[in-house]
Amino acid sequence: MKSLFVGAALLLSMHALPAHATFSIAACDDDGSCGVAVATHNLAVGGSGVAWAQADVGAVASQFETNPHYGPEGLRLLAAGTSPEQALKQLLAGDGGYDDTTVAERQVGLVDARGRQAQYTGATALASTWAGAMGGRGFSVQGNGLAGAAVLDAMRDAYLAAKGPLAERLLLALEAGDAAGGQRSGRMSAALLVRTPEGDWRDTDLRVDSAAQPIAGLRVMLEQRQAHAVMIRAEQLLRQGREVDADAALAQALSLAHGWDRIWARAARLAMARGDATRAREYLGVLWSINPVMVRMELEGDRYAGLKGDPIVERWR
Repeated sequence: MKSLFVGAALLLSMHALPAHATFSIAACDDDGSCGVAVATHNLAVGGSGVAWAQADVGAVASQFETNPHYGPEGLRLLAAGTSPEQALKQLLAGDGGYDDTTVAERQVGLVDARGRQAQYTGATALASTWAGAMGGRGFSVQGNGLAGAAVLDAMRDAYLAAKGPLAERLLLALEAGDAAGGQRSGRMSAALLVRTPEGDWRDTDLRVDSAAQPIAGLRVMLEQRQAHAVMIRAEQLLRQGREVDADAALAQALSLAHGWDRIWARAARLAMARGDATRAREYLGVLWSINPVMVRMELEGDRYAGLKGDPIVERWR
């Protein structure tokens, strides 16, 4: 029985789950950042081969019956200077009937770093109620199994009106599509991928693999990621002696933390670094309500020597 289970698991891992009832936006920013935001009524869309991006090159969304080869090959073609329109033609011509499906079951959006874009929706994908695609300079939106055309309209309008980093604007577009009706069949997973010219921790790769409200989950994760960046900024400002600015950054970080214990721990450390034991105790109290073990770990060192003997703090040790 165990061998049968393992064999089945290996077989499933060889095939990407189809991204039926999916809506996505692929986009590139003027600074060279490129990315995709996607939501679907299926499991783990972030690992299904739908979203692909490369800084200073482009972004690809391959859905409905996803052909995972479209992503890396599409980016290779765009990196070589092929236009999205020509790259799309080559992808379709070389489809090869992946996973016993045809181009009739593909839905694809491509964008390059120059702002050019192209879309394709096959006949079978187009027959799903409702399906379509559109694009403008630097972005492409596409979806199938949707509540109606208003979903893509809302995504386009939200993206064009949005400000800030590409990850934020892509998520705003996804949220707008969901608010406009999203997928008729429901919600299950969502993903947000952005590749930046700087790379490393500046990139975004967030996934909600299975949840009743996956896009809301992405929002929480993105804001927690922002909280981490702003907390680093607060620490830098304090080292520079800019205490007022550090306080403002710290308040912003805590407002974005969504109960992330590490942010509250760093806030307590920051308070102790500036000699504010009262505020440090306040932050540790919040941390205690979230993760008592982490409070005990925090109090093990000498960092909080100024709180030694405090009756409230002593109960946390």
